[in-house]
Amino acid sequence: MPIASSANRVTRRDFLHHATVLSAGGALWSTSQGVWAQAAKPVAVNADELRIMIGRATRLSVLSDRVTRCQVQRSLKVLVARAERQFDDTGREVREVLAQLAASGLPDEARRPVGPAREAYEVFLRKAQAMDLNKQDGLVAFADEADKVGDAVDAVVKALVDVKGTNTAQVLATTAELQRLTQHAAVHFLLASAGIDTSEQLKEVSQARAAFSQGLNALRNNAVKSNATESQLQLLEPQWVLMANALANPGKEVKRMEDICTTSERLLEVTTSLYKLYDGLLKT
Repeated sequence: MPIASSANRVTRRDFLHHATVLSAGGALWSTSQGVWAQAAKPVAVNADELRIMIGRATRLSVLSDRVTRCQVQRSLKVLVARAERQFDDTGREVREVLAQLAASGLPDEARRPVGPAREAYEVFLRKAQAMDLNKQDGLVAFADEADKVGDAVDAVVKALVDVKGTNTAQVLATTAELQRLTQHAAVHFLLASAGIDTSEQLKEVSQARAAFSQGLNALRNNAVKSNATESQLQLLEPQWVLMANALANPGKEVKRMEDICTTSERLLEVTTSLYKLYDGLLKT
């Protein structure tokens, strides 16, 4: 999620159209020691496990946008304590996902990009913790690290998709993209509120609004559905109306920025749950 050159990140995020998202579990990171724990000896990965690994790798892309949103939110002094908790939660999830990828039985060509992605993410998280949130140039510099993380994660996703040899179901790819857009739209709205390259940020916001509406419409019309998915869509739609309306009115009004931050999180929660439901329906 870049600040100064956002168009490039959108292009690289195209990998999200070829992968899926799944939350991770089981930490292999020791926060007290600050080092990667020794992973268990990998075992061969089957097709279902590979699908899960692709989902976990793609989740890293969503989380990089969430980290950036938390930092910009903190810099604007909007719901700071909440942003700090979400930042900590995101860091833990990132490390869990990367540890699981490292411990998996992926073939060498798929495992190779995991190390660089882990290193890039660690630099990203360290710089996030150390950055001066009161300086705009600090946010701009932070964008460079976000770009590096995006490139490294995209390399992991591409390697996994190449091993799998086929794309995943469109309903899953669409739901994954909606997760990303919840954070992407919020980040660029907040950057515009911070006065950083405002016209470019608002262009990204407009594109994200259109893309989310299009994806939501695709889910409404998708043949893959159940009572549970329909219930989640009913939760999603009014939340999106609230966020779309707030996104359409940029400015530094505190209440509007708070609405953007809280609603983006609610949308992320619902789209994550929705993904899991679709994934369950598509299992054979």
